[in-house]
Amino acid sequence: MRKPLSEVWGDGPMNQLPSVVEQFHDSVAKYPENIALVCTHQDADLYGISGPYPHGQNNDAESTPYLRWTFKDLKQGVDRLVAGLESLGVKKGTAIITLLPNCAEFVLTCWAAMELGAVLAALDPRRLSNSSEVSYMLETIMVATNNEPPVIIAFKPEYLNAPAIESVPLRAAVVVATAGVSQSHASFKDIMALPRRDNDNTNGKFEHKYISPTDGACIIFTSGSTSLPKGVLRSHERQASLARDVFQTPGYKTLPGDMWCSVTPNNHSVGSVGAISPMLVGAGIVFPGEGFSAAATAQTLVREKCTHILLVPGIVNLIAEYLAENTGKMHTSLKAVMLVGSPPTTNNINTCFDALGTRGVCIRYGSTEGVACVSDITANAQELIGDSGRLTVGRPMGRDGVKICRPNETGQLGVPLPRGTAGEIHYSSSWGAQTMYIGTKDTKDTCYTDEQGKRWFITGDEGIIDEQGRLYVVGRIKDMIIRGGENISPAAIEARLANNPRLASKSVQIVGQPDPISGEVPVAIIANGPDFHDTVAEIYRTIRDDMGLMWALHDVIHLEQLGLGDWPRTSAGKIHRVTLRKLVLERYQDRLAEEAAREAASQSDPAWNERRVRDEILRTWANSTGLEEDQLPLDVNISQYADSLSVARVRGHLRRVVPGLDKLSRGGEEETVKRAERKLRLRVPKVQMIWQVLPPSLAVSFCTEANLEYQVHTIAREDLFDSTKRLVMEVISQHGFQWDDVASVFPAQNFVDELSREGVLDSAKFQNAFVTKTESSIDRNKLQRVKLALKAMLRANSLLPSFLVWNKETPRDTEDNIALHVTLKPSESLYEHVLQDGGSVNTVEDLDKLASAHPHPEWTLYPGILFRVLLFKVKTTNTVGFIMSVSHGVMDATYTGKLLSDIDQALNGPVPQQLLPHTSYRLWAESYYSFRESPQARASVQWHTNYLDGIHSHIDKAQWPQIPKRGLFDPTGGGYGSGAQHSFVVPDLAALRKNHPQISAPVIVKAALALLHVHQTGHDHAVFSNVQAGRTAWPFMPTMFASNHGLGLFDEATDVAGPLLQSVTNLIKILPDESVLGMLKRLQADQQALTQHAHAPWPAIEKALDKANGSRYATGSSGSHRGLMRRVFTSQVFNWVPGMGAQGGGLKEPFANLQKLRSVTRWQVGLIVRAGLGGPDGDTVYLNLLGDGLTDVQMEETTKKLETLLRSLTHPESWHAPVMQCMM
Repeated sequence: MRKPLSEVWGDGPMNQLPSVVEQFHDSVAKYPENIALVCTHQDADLYGISGPYPHGQNNDAESTPYLRWTFKDLKQGVDRLVAGLESLGVKKGTAIITLLPNCAEFVLTCWAAMELGAVLAALDPRRLSNSSEVSYMLETIMVATNNEPPVIIAFKPEYLNAPAIESVPLRAAVVVATAGVSQSHASFKDIMALPRRDNDNTNGKFEHKYISPTDGACIIFTSGSTSLPKGVLRSHERQASLARDVFQTPGYKTLPGDMWCSVTPNNHSVGSVGAISPMLVGAGIVFPGEGFSAAATAQTLVREKCTHILLVPGIVNLIAEYLAENTGKMHTSLKAVMLVGSPPTTNNINTCFDALGTRGVCIRYGSTEGVACVSDITANAQELIGDSGRLTVGRPMGRDGVKICRPNETGQLGVPLPRGTAGEIHYSSSWGAQTMYIGTKDTKDTCYTDEQGKRWFITGDEGIIDEQGRLYVVGRIKDMIIRGGENISPAAIEARLANNPRLASKSVQIVGQPDPISGEVPVAIIANGPDFHDTVAEIYRTIRDDMGLMWALHDVIHLEQLGLGDWPRTSAGKIHRVTLRKLVLERYQDRLAEEAAREAASQSDPAWNERRVRDEILRTWANSTGLEEDQLPLDVNISQYADSLSVARVRGHLRRVVPGLDKLSRGGEEETVKRAERKLRLRVPKVQMIWQVLPPSLAVSFCTEANLEYQVHTIAREDLFDSTKRLVMEVISQHGFQWDDVASVFPAQNFVDELSREGVLDSAKFQNAFVTKTESSIDRNKLQRVKLALKAMLRANSLLPSFLVWNKETPRDTEDNIALHVTLKPSESLYEHVLQDGGSVNTVEDLDKLASAHPHPEWTLYPGILFRVLLFKVKTTNTVGFIMSVSHGVMDATYTGKLLSDIDQALNGPVPQQLLPHTSYRLWAESYYSFRESPQARASVQWHTNYLDGIHSHIDKAQWPQIPKRGLFDPTGGGYGSGAQHSFVVPDLAALRKNHPQISAPVIVKAALALLHVHQTGHDHAVFSNVQAGRTAWPFMPTMFASNHGLGLFDEATDVAGPLLQSVTNLIKILPDESVLGMLKRLQADQQALTQHAHAPWPAIEKALDKANGSRYATGSSGSHRGLMRRVFTSQVFNWVPGMGAQGGGLKEPFANLQKLRSVTRWQVGLIVRAGLGGPDGDTVYLNLLGDGLTDVQMEETTKKLETLLRSLTHPESWHAPVMQCMM
């Protein structure tokens, strides 16, 4: 059964609401004696208007009368202000700018502006020191009101002396304070003293002839947390909708006579709605003061018997603490608390019940742009908590709509995802204004109109809609940290820390910091204080114990380390995350430079003894884990408090710093720090040069690659040199190159050799479309600048513009018929050949299409040249786009990220730029060739022979899907399907992995795939190929080079610049009576061995299988295994892709200067199942199916079957049950 989609609409009334002013007049007519406004900090007879005393108020010194106006009183004040403003020339469309705290003058101005049809713009006077920000906001207001001079109403005269204010031509300036008012300014008191208008209208009807529902009622500015504040013109109709739908749950509704307590600044969206909403139904608003005070708020809640309050979660505890200190005499009358402004925690909600004494709590999610979702008010916090432990923000208000889409998808692509899948929140409403932001045209990243004519706003927030249609907000997509390919939500970490009572008041902020190993790592920022070290320890402990190693922080720093005395804030008072990210980046870059200098000094310092090595190791581990050195658990397995990325980061630092450890071996995560420290310490004085113990071929490979007299495959067969030269010349001369242009010739690894000859790798070539980002500098968007960056990348990745040749006339199985890489010397002629100008395209969408319909489909087919780029100018965005065509014979997906990083770095730096070189691919390939028949290689071959025993009797029965009849590869993609993409939450996946951490996510998905196989074929074995990155270790290294035996030179291959991809054949027997956990553990053990032996050459395995079965190794021979592994590969491939969750979710662009638009491959493989893990909780499985053995519909059905199997396998009731219960 297909899951419902993540799209929900509000069920508010169909009829258009009366205008805000009509509703206000109705309240005045029906409830003239109800209290409309209370200001505990203002005079009771302000402007000669007096109201009744509050509950229990007497004439003692502690109970000085304060302002309490009825609806009749308030209407009188509004009419007087209307008259005064009209005398100043205010009319429909005039901007009235306020610089006021929460006070009676703001409420009077708000209603008077709406009566007149003026446009109200409330600014925060505390932000006047930020001239650029205030100037921008004033310019925006002028644009929205046709540059007509505005009226400014300021609380203090000095506000008008701010440079930004003085630069604006004013209609009038009004000051509330009576002292220090200049003659050029009008007094608020004076304009309130003008006679009341004769046309006093309190009959409940709004008869203004000129104001329509779509006219602008107010201008509200975004917080400016990511840029300068943007202005939103909110219509009367939208304001009425937002104000009416607050506190609507039966039993908690706002009723006539109720009292709202308001502590939110009036320039906030919530503050503007909160100042008018209760008055629409005959209820009153209470201001405990000009700004927030916990004591004043607590006292006012009790004294005025307030029934409702809107609170930012951060101040809940402050009010609660005051009430707790006075618990004997302070009891509130709260019906409901609405938590707004930022995500609350369960602790916040429980505090509302336990300390504030409210009957109900709800959560509102909204934005200045008019987004408004609210949960039902509930007396039970558990009703707000979803399956993932998050708090719901409910459903859209009114008749608005919300949906969850893949990030960066709009228009016809803005299709809602299945429920339960994380994605970007899109919101639809009757916005009123033609564009979302004043003075700015809507872009595809802001708003779009769908096929039904509905207009959608792209919030930039990540969210989930559950099966009940409730929305959950995960965090900001642009804040998402991609650590080692996995998504880390800063909001999730912050929420977990805020749930710790010891950290709740610390305002911990999480931002991403670059990292050479992980890509990005999370860093926590806190304010400094005497308890800093205790707070740091508690932060690390909370994340380690409550969230797990994936969420581990790289560092905790305090504001002073960023050069700050206090939190940087926006005009709305929110912490300015952009500033924090910028300062963290600057600190990181400074520390990189310091560390480089320290490393250089360390490497040249001979005074490294065992004690110093020990201290450096312990210091590095302490920094990585956030523990003090004396707190390091030296005898506990490292895997218990650090994951593989943390281990790699520590290892990388020690390699760079400690002399002799530059080729440090890879310590297992099951080691302890004590054992690792001892091993490394003892190694330091024993490190020696190893050239003399290397095979000759490898020793030569450390030298320059330009020595063409040396070719590893001709060492034992000198007669092959001339034939190799002739073969190379036949190919490269067709592109205008000569023998003198050749840099090196060396053998291809087996995977490339096997699949290139059969044309499979031709079908696997990448065609990727990229565009430079508009926010990059103008220089970086020039075509010549991009071409220079690509040249810098090519100098650091010399394998890319190369050829792959083999003798097509020699029998395939002869030893001298091997595929050879041919690299060329760097030259301008080479770069001009591979980097070509494609002209221009109109739009980014046009460029995107070229990835599928390339003008030169014949590019990068064998024998080469195997890397080409077509560059374009993109007219509408003034950017540069390029289509990169690259063969799988010179690049695999794992290394693509490093290649793109090089391009990004080259675009960001000086021109020309010398990028750091990567580890030589030639060195890796020649070591593979040299050791392919070594004892280690033979051991790997023997393992596969044992594992695949009997496969010949299963292959025909177990093969799925059947390989279609294929002709020559069509590089245009004719007839190749679109494939299928699907993502879904597996709710019990996290629990299974937590309880059984030795079982990896890829193995769980592989198990589901194996069960699907036997369901499809009816056979008891599953056979398919499994892609391996091949970068965990160098292939077939002698024992003396292994990580546990000292040198570790060839320990890992993460930075080798070329295709290390391998693929291993899986033969999985399904035992129906075996428990699910038993099957998973068996597959996990097999997977570890498959990874260890992944480099074993296919022909060697097939020959060994033939020998074991008494068959003759020859294609077409009866019983022969020749070609079997290629047959399995071209039938089905399972490919686990780390980071696919981040890519599939589109959560974040990893590069500063370029954006990937599309990647196209058209493998001649029956079915490729690409899978990855992502989502905010690490429990969302992403599937991407492609191939030529199934139709798109069949692939779509396959993804649904895999989802069903995965949910069944991971359910706790299945763990100890027989596998047959999970089979379809």
